[in-house]
Amino acid sequence: EGADGQRTSFSNVAPLGSVCHDEVRRLMAQAGIFVSPSVYEPFGLAVLEAATSATPLVLADIPTYRELWNGAAMFYDVHDPRDLARCVDRLSDDARYRRRLGEAAARRARKFSPARQAAAMHEIYDRAALAVAER
Repeated sequence: EGADGQRTSFSNVAPLGSVCHDEVRRLMAQAGIFVSPSVYEPFGLAVLEAATSATPLVLADIPTYRELWNGAAMFYDVHDPRDLARCVDRLSDDARYRRRLGEAAARRARKFSPARQAAAMHEIYDRAALAVAER
């Protein structure tokens, strides 16, 4: 039972247990919507996996998610289950919006590729080395 007395049977939810990485990728690609209810998240690898698969994102409205996914996800107030329902309903009812949001998430996910992350770290170290050399 939810905080406001709501109940649901979750009859269409199937617990999967532990799955290998390839299976996670396959499942994410098949998902119609990805929801993350995290109230704290330093980055969110599961969100990145979903975004990589062009799965539309519905994320808790927390600073990390806003910083990383603004413009590529829907956000909901974690203290308002009706807000989450509104987001899921909107995506469920609008295939075009669902597709656009998934594509935006996939574009954003490409910014976090291993090659881009390595290049960003290399640039940081180059600037640090230059700053030390200029002293």
